[in-house]
Amino acid sequence: MTPAKQRPISISSSDRAVLDSQKQRFEQRTGERTNWGSFLATVALLGLAAAGVYYFVRATRRSPQAVDVQCSQCHGTFQMAVHQGSDRAIYTTCSGCGAELVVYLETQH
Repeated sequence: MTPAKQRPISISSSDRAVLDSQKQRFEQRTGERTNWGSFLATVALLGLAAAGVYYFVRATRRSPQAVDVQCSQCHGTFQMAVHQGSDRAIYTTCSGCGAELVVYLETQH
């Protein structure tokens, strides 16, 4: 198996200065000296984790057209999206136990 070849990436001197200062801050806070490969891998993983948290929050943000439903069988709760103009009652199944439910919607005046 041949080792992977690393190619240098050209960056501007100002970008290099920013990376150097961030690497120094990282080393000061963690108390360990790392090589550039380890530092950049850590930064990339932290960036991916931050992006994952951001998209998770966006995906779970409550829609203004959502209602909380509590199952009468298992007493589990879940959210259900309600489209504008829906009937006053919606038939659905519990996401926890599969029981058939009728959800009565309140009309807003």
